Amino acid sequence: MDKLSQVIPQIANQAVFILVLLVGLLLLLFYFNRGRIYQAWHGIKTRYCLNHLGQDQLSNIQCPDGLDDYFNIDRLVLREEGISLLVYKQYPGKIFCADHIDEWTQMLGQKSYTFKNPLFELDYQVKAISSCVPGIDINGYLFFDHHAQFPKGHPERVIHPKQIPEALKRKKRAEVDNNVLAAWHRLKNFNAE
Repeated sequence: MDKLSQVIPQIANQAVFILVLLVGLLLLLFYFNRGRIYQAWHGIKTRYCLNHLGQDQLSNIQCPDGLDDYFNIDRLVLREEGISLLVYKQYPGKIFCADHIDEWTQMLGQKSYTFKNPLFELDYQVKAISSCVPGIDINGYLFFDHHAQFPKGHPERVIHPKQIPEALKRKKRAEVDNNVLAAWHRLKNFNAE
């Protein structure tokens, strides 16, 4: 019995030491990977935000372009009174943009990169969808994630997780217009073809 009373405190001390060591290692691991953890957390929040827009959604739709070809649509969002086309853009850094300029600029540190104004392509896709379901209110948005900043502002059709238009927010017990619902089912069939 005397040996047992001496061994138990030693085992307890070793267990405490191992526990403290493991906690310390976990804290170090967290500290050195905090950037990745931060990015992963914001990625999860962005996907959650995207997936909870509107009353229903369709993703990766092949839509006829009117010229005997097809183009891919990122996401369609069903609203109570219409349908919104959503294009997800992953451009980190500072974005300088406006509605009617040909090129936008992305600043990453001290380097700048230009890219074609994505609103022009968005307008083209909205027109193509509108021709597939005439008479339905179709609009479009560019969705930038948390990596993008807009120091000089941005066009109305550019949205991000902290600025979602009221029409795109999911509403409980919302009634979708029957014409919109019929058009939505026609668009669903694009994936089935």
